[in-house]
Amino acid sequence: MASHDQKTEGCSLENYDIQYALFQKQQAIAKDFVKFLSTLERQFKNIARGDLSIIEETLPSLLTGLKLIWTISRHINQNELKMEDILESISTEICEMVKRKIDIAKIFKKPDEAVIVIGKGKTVLESWRKEFDKTKRAIENEQTVKRWDFQKTREIF
Repeated sequence: MASHDQKTEGCSLENYDIQYALFQKQQAIAKDFVKFLSTLERQFKNIARGDLSIIEETLPSLLTGLKLIWTISRHINQNELKMEDILESISTEICEMVKRKIDIAKIFKKPDEAVIVIGKGKTVLESWRKEFDKTKRAIENEQTVKRWDFQKTREIF
């Protein structure tokens, strides 16, 4: 008959193996996320720099990259919440950049310049939505790819 210590040791080792396997799975998922999202580093930097024209030019390649990631990643397209979080973060960053470019004081001091900046900001935000919708339609037309139906779409836009 096995002693109490042997039973405890067996349970601990079994528990360790289970936890280690879960850790390895999560590590593989994290590596997958880093690998794919790093392919969009240039686009993320363009958004973070805040030039509205560059942000607008970046949006098609950014969403093409996100579509590609959604299509080929074995983890990201199985985790809609992660993709929603990514899209929400991108949306928040774009909105923040537009907000930073609009100078309230300039609206009254230099209204002509302010109107141009506000118009450009509006164009960037509309382009973000347009490119998202275009990418969503493209994904939906590819019947082999999981759809882009996110619960938080209202929050993203």
